[in-house]
Amino acid sequence: DMKSLSLPPSSVSPLPPRELEGLRAHGERTTWVIEAGKLGNEKPIEIVREVWTSPELMLTVMSRDFDPRQGEEVYRLRQIRRGEPEAALMRVPADYEQRGRAPPRPPAAPTPPAAG
Repeated sequence: DMKSLSLPPSSVSPLPPRELEGLRAHGERTTWVIEAGKLGNEKPIEIVREVWTSPELMLTVMSRDFDPRQGEEVYRLRQIRRGEPEAALMRVPADYEQRGRAPPRPPAAPTPPAAG
């Protein structure tokens, strides 16, 4: 488990930009090597994480973690749709009731600017 193991220093290298789900993404690969014998391992263990980020949306579009002891785990956003969501998704359901709370207070009157 990468979270419970104190990993050695890593090396980080940029990956060439690529398109994922119609978005240009910048990639970065981080590699950790656990030396032979550290965990009873005969050979060095290489753990790799790749993260692809969309600068336009400022979020991770895809990540890939590979540890030969545990396998591969991939996270990927799919069917990215930009634009306004359907209005129906933002409507309060007709049967919604708010209970047990005081009604909202009216906003405070604005404070006049200080004479100067």
